[in-house]
Amino acid sequence: MSLNKLNILQNFSKENYSSYPFPYIEINNALPEDIYEKLKKDYKIFESHFKKNKNFYENNKRIQINTEQILKNKDNFEKSIWFDFVNYHNSLKFFDQLVNIFEKDLVIYYPNIKKIYDNRKNNEKFLSYRSEFNNEKYEFVSDCQPGINTPTNKISSVRGPHVDNPVELFGGLFYLKDDNDDSKGSDLIIYEKIDDIIFEGKAEVKNLKALKEYKKIKYEKNKFVIFLNTQHTIHGVTERSITKYNRNLTNIIIERYKNNNRFFVLKRESNILNNFFNKFLKKLKINV
Repeated sequence: MSLNKLNILQNFSKENYSSYPFPYIEINNALPEDIYEKLKKDYKIFESHFKKNKNFYENNKRIQINTEQILKNKDNFEKSIWFDFVNYHNSLKFFDQLVNIFEKDLVIYYPNIKKIYDNRKNNEKFLSYRSEFNNEKYEFVSDCQPGINTPTNKISSVRGPHVDNPVELFGGLFYLKDDNDDSKGSDLIIYEKIDDIIFEGKAEVKNLKALKEYKKIKYEKNKFVIFLNTQHTIHGVTERSITKYNRNLTNIIIERYKNNNRFFVLKRESNILNNFFNKFLKKLKINV
């Protein structure tokens, strides 16, 4: 099988792209039906793996496996179509296509990153899969993470409005909704800001009134969404109704850890208080 047939971006067209409220693409029927059906059929190998996780029988919990784990357990996964799918979406070829699609906005948000990318042919340590060993050694690291949210025995959301880790450059979601899953919700919400945002916890929006729902992207089979991660890339997941079915999704990400990289700094109340305190001390010194 040609690996190009596994490319989640093969059906991308310009109509799938949006720059507002942050750069993202949404592709329905991302893969050919026969390829998608093979991937869906083989998703059971991950479910068998996830059953070993203590959270498997808890309500609406995220469980996933990363590229490093798949490569280290090659005997369990190599015969599956997922092994090639994961490898392809960790490749430079896939990264090249992403940069080509997002280039205009990438230059606006992160011009220095575009310069690093343009010099990739002269850099032997440009891209590898994400691991503790690789993260600081390579300019960029990627990951493809098949996973689930466990069934819901009570109505709940897996995560509210937030931004992803500031080390992340691109973040993608490939949905594989079960044909028999008639549950409602667990859709992706894209938000726009109507006021300054304050973050708390991991990267959650504290002042929810500063947000407005911009678009709802339905959790559906064979759908792919990917975005450029910025401080404006606020998204969340709607509540899911009670169901016995997993929410099947695969994360595809590209990150940069080198030189303690952070693409942006989250505005938190503690930061605001510290800035106020520092300004106060500075004025105090001047007066003294």
